[in-house]
Amino acid sequence: MLSITVFLAAAVGGFVVTASNDLNKRTPTIARSTGEFVTGPSGGCGVNTVSIRHAGGDPVPADELEVAVALPDSDARIVDLPVSGTALAASNTDDPDNLIYDYCVGGVIANGGQRWSAGRAITFQLNAGGGTVGPGDTIEVRVVHVSTNGVLATVELTARR
Repeated sequence: MLSITVFLAAAVGGFVVTASNDLNKRTPTIARSTGEFVTGPSGGCGVNTVSIRHAGGDPVPADELEVAVALPDSDARIVDLPVSGTALAASNTDDPDNLIYDYCVGGVIANGGQRWSAGRAITFQLNAGGGTVGPGDTIEVRVVHVSTNGVLATVELTARR
């Protein structure tokens, strides 16, 4: 009976230690974020530019971010950030429908990365050539914290000209 009690205590103790280690991983808090989705020409990137701006809360290094994009008919994800320049490599996207344009990444996730902090933006371009979006279409963009898989920001955007 004593050995069973000792065994159970050890098993429960091991579980508690494992659970408390997981509790130490904290998802940063983004108090607010804003976004813009422009289908007409925009600065530097052309059409279908999406920009998500951090408007308050914890700063987050670019290498701890992923961007999930949900369009009316399909989804894509930008991963392995930041990129070294302004172009995405095949390793940077989970994008079977080629929704994200490979050569126009900007803001804190480009050029080696910066911290996503108040006033800074994540910018990327949707693939206009695929006819993926038009004025009036709505998309949802989620910025995800990689190590905790927590959603830092969710912004629903309607395309405007």
